[in-house]
Amino acid sequence: MRASIAQPATLIATCLVLAAFSPALSNAQVLPDSSAAEAIERAIESIDEDAGDTSLLVETLEFLLENPLDVNTATIDELSLVPGIDEGLAFAIVDYRRNRGPFQSLPELQLVPGLTEDVFQDARPYLMIGEELKTRTKRPSPFPSPVPVRELVRGIRLDVIQRVTRRLDTGVGYQDDSTRTTYVGGPERIYSRLRATYGRRLSLNLTGEKDPGEVLDWSPSTGSLGYDHVTGHAAIRDFGRIHTLVVGDYVAAFGQGLVFWKGLSAGKGRDVIGPASRSGNGITPYGSTDENGFLRGVATTIRLTRALSVSGFASRRTLDATVSASDSLQQELEEVNLTNTGLHRTPTEIAKRDALSEALLGGNVEFTAGKFSIGAVAYKSQFDKPLIPGDAAYQRYRFTGRDVGIASAYGSWFISTFRLFGEVARDQDGNVATFGGTSARFGRGIRAVMIARRYPRSFTNLHSFAFGESSGATQNESGVYLGLRVTPARHWVISTYMDQYRFPWIRFGVPMPSSGHETLLLVEHRPRRWLNWYVQARSETKEGGVPVVDDSGQTVDGLRDETRQSVRLNLQYEFSKQLTLRSRVEVTRFSAEKEPTATGTLLLQDLRWNVSPALALDSRLMLFDTDSFDARVFTYEYDLRYSFSIPSFSGRGQRTYLMLSFKPQQNLLLQVKYAVTRYENVETVGSGLDEVAGNRLREIRAQLLWRI
Repeated sequence: MRASIAQPATLIATCLVLAAFSPALSNAQVLPDSSAAEAIERAIESIDEDAGDTSLLVETLEFLLENPLDVNTATIDELSLVPGIDEGLAFAIVDYRRNRGPFQSLPELQLVPGLTEDVFQDARPYLMIGEELKTRTKRPSPFPSPVPVRELVRGIRLDVIQRVTRRLDTGVGYQDDSTRTTYVGGPERIYSRLRATYGRRLSLNLTGEKDPGEVLDWSPSTGSLGYDHVTGHAAIRDFGRIHTLVVGDYVAAFGQGLVFWKGLSAGKGRDVIGPASRSGNGITPYGSTDENGFLRGVATTIRLTRALSVSGFASRRTLDATVSASDSLQQELEEVNLTNTGLHRTPTEIAKRDALSEALLGGNVEFTAGKFSIGAVAYKSQFDKPLIPGDAAYQRYRFTGRDVGIASAYGSWFISTFRLFGEVARDQDGNVATFGGTSARFGRGIRAVMIARRYPRSFTNLHSFAFGESSGATQNESGVYLGLRVTPARHWVISTYMDQYRFPWIRFGVPMPSSGHETLLLVEHRPRRWLNWYVQARSETKEGGVPVVDDSGQTVDGLRDETRQSVRLNLQYEFSKQLTLRSRVEVTRFSAEKEPTATGTLLLQDLRWNVSPALALDSRLMLFDTDSFDARVFTYEYDLRYSFSIPSFSGRGQRTYLMLSFKPQQNLLLQVKYAVTRYENVETVGSGLDEVAGNRLREIRAQLLWRI
């Protein structure tokens, strides 16, 4: 989206002005310590390596760490956001306090059936006991009381974040060359954020970001208005009957995601139960960097009674799209396709910016009483130009037209230690998608989930993100997923899943209907608070496209099995609160018919050293060696606060980084990270406009976080 501010300095100046007049200045807020980052790291490593952008997940977990949930008032949906707690455990917590009264202390949570000591340790940083129990009335109001204005102003916390990152080895796209296309802007990535919050009750946010290659310039005549991406909102929560009210940018998630799911989502990974049996968390204010995954307008959820709530949301925003027209005098459109990169670095990319407009109106009603909940969600959207996919065979069933309308009904029912859940959606053309399953708890040590999904090839939805192999597509897929987590002994956890899926229509690069299956086995052991290790084995076989020669000697499209496997051993040892080491070995293997088998190896050693309360150091030495891109390796790495990544590596080389975190005051955090990746036996790195001469890539990242 186009910005409404000029320069990074403009936003920074605004921050400083507000800070100067902030009533909280005399009582500066304390930044969370390094244990917050460690809790988030455990959660990030539990998601799929192919999940992509994790910024919204990181921000959600950071917010929970800084504003823990009161276990005596939190809802099932809120508790389901906590790492280690799926909806089944969340219900068990709520049911326990309903039958036995409020929790007197956090360790009492371990009395909840199914909540083991290890789950408690993972969830504890995100939970708290709220107001003093003795001050609670015998008959509390079902709706939170509004916060007095004086208390609200006095308790506001202001966060100022300024981040600048830059590759030191830049590609040919940044060179002056009038004979070919180059990037219009500099190689810096600039991120600025101003956020004011009052616990979980109030949020005011303004975020601006410029990607590498994009221009940062105030020039309305040319359409350049400062930051390439600007997002902002004003939101209140838990004010009387108002559960949530957002003006500005927001995300929304309902049911199982067949109709509407914008925002936080995780696919298959180390958590084999939670992502498959998720529950929508309704409307949430948005302030992240993904330029496509949000709505802009007004949204609210109102509690009509303790059990019944209604939501309404309206949005109007422009979107990036590829628009090509014929050469006729009437300029008939040949193709209009949405694009999701969010990059505007070249004239071609800039031409796609804001090329399409969408107006959307939707609503939700949900009833929750005791052990069951039911709901319905629907929306209608209209584009100013008709979407017209290309004429390739794999695009045949993509949506065509201006108007999209879809609705669904969903529900969840707890029966003893079982939970039944599901959703049925119908689009405007009558196509029906279904998702259903059950999760169960057997004793304290066994959790299981089974789901089935069917997303027809012609099912139309542009705002869904249901669970599946093709995360986010919610189209052209059916499958069955089984997940099991067993705690055979104290501090031991064994997890496994199996997913069998089929694509009833052709996909990009796959010329006919295809199928696949995936399995994972994970063994974790945490014998001490300061020692933990795990072994993970993963295998996926999927049919891919390949040209074959038939009996007559003609080359035709065919299928072949492609198998990717990996085994990982990870060990973490805390010598003390000051020093932590982490080691990892991972081996990958890729095989396909009539091709040599490709293998990959990764070795890494991490060191985290808290030199003093004001200074921390993170470093990594990693070696990787893969035969091809198909045998690539993934690895999570420490990064600046609110910025985490899971990059992939192929070829042969080494990666090292060093990050310093300096906290000269309790309310000020300065971080600098320097990273370098060296490749062996290559003369260039990258491709296209990002091709770099030589065999190394260097990057420096710096961030200031000031809390007032």
